[in-house]
Amino acid sequence: MKLSAGLLAAFAGCAVAAQPAAEVFLVPTRSAPSSKTPSMSRSLARLVLLQRLAPIGQGPSIHDIPTDADVDAAVSAMNTFGKPPPALFADGASEPPSQLVMMLEGMTEEQIQSLGRQFKTKPAFTIADPPSSNAHDELIRIDLGRPGVSNDNKCTVQQVVNPLEECWGGKQAAVAKFDVKKDPDVLKQLIQKLAQLSKLAKAGELETAIILLPSTATSKSWADQSQELRRRQAEQVMTSLDKSVQSPAPSSPAGQSTIFTAKGPIAACFNSKDSCIKATGNCSEHGSCLNKYANGDGTDGKEVCYACHCLSTRSDSGSLTHWAGPTCAKSDISAPFWLFAGFTLAIVWILWMSISMLFNVGEEKLPGVIGAGVSRSK
Repeated sequence: MKLSAGLLAAFAGCAVAAQPAAEVFLVPTRSAPSSKTPSMSRSLARLVLLQRLAPIGQGPSIHDIPTDADVDAAVSAMNTFGKPPPALFADGASEPPSQLVMMLEGMTEEQIQSLGRQFKTKPAFTIADPPSSNAHDELIRIDLGRPGVSNDNKCTVQQVVNPLEECWGGKQAAVAKFDVKKDPDVLKQLIQKLAQLSKLAKAGELETAIILLPSTATSKSWADQSQELRRRQAEQVMTSLDKSVQSPAPSSPAGQSTIFTAKGPIAACFNSKDSCIKATGNCSEHGSCLNKYANGDGTDGKEVCYACHCLSTRSDSGSLTHWAGPTCAKSDISAPFWLFAGFTLAIVWILWMSISMLFNVGEEKLPGVIGAGVSRSK
């Protein structure tokens, strides 16, 4: 019996050691200072993913670092592989790049190596002893779904690699999970989109983290905290966010309009009026969402394209302001500009014609004999 127990323990240890690690590739590429690919624990990798998806200033803090992890190493990992902080003197109008996390689960060791060669670089880091598929669902539902939007297996690879697609919901972060066992074509679709991801990364529009997860039968979780504790923390965060959203906005002084500031790019068309109102802040209260292709009787046509129809507002002093832009948040100064430009050009033309006329009069030749009509007295 003792011999059998020892052999079972040895076989179990060999099975754990032979299990492939998960590989994480970053676009744009980042690598550790050392030439060797670093290996992270599951809990530390979770913090890196949370830091990449969370809005600036709302990522994990030092209190979220696992107790068994080195604080300096954890901070170094998040600084190296996480989302870079904004520059100190960066332009406030510039938007930070969107963040995407793609999880491909159920991959064999051969598929991981084959797809890894398509990146033409080594992984940014690996995750030793990755958890099971149930843990991936729990990670997205409780942790990663809070700062961004999860696809819930509804968005295809072609849609999720484009931050302007409707499945992003107008947010700056998204996480998508695909099961390679159920849909092997996901690998081909991802390979076809690698060039697009690289172009978006160079343009500063999208940064992507791709996690290649092998099949495993372990029951371990991504986080050291219990699922119930993390769920309560998520509910507390969502409650505080709901209260801040539902709190009445401070009333603006009379004659001033409310300007809606979008957190990301605004789509040119929306499938419904409600989605248009939500994404544009009801056109910044300077217009209304209308269907461009509506029929004459007011019903929707074959194509549905809701967009902001901007109007004009008049202040208490009587001045009229025209609004433009995808959210009607920009003041339309085209009419005053052309009026001022036309008046300036007209004044310049009149002055030029006057000076030219005076110059031509002064250049006319005088008669040959000025006093030809005057007789000399004797």
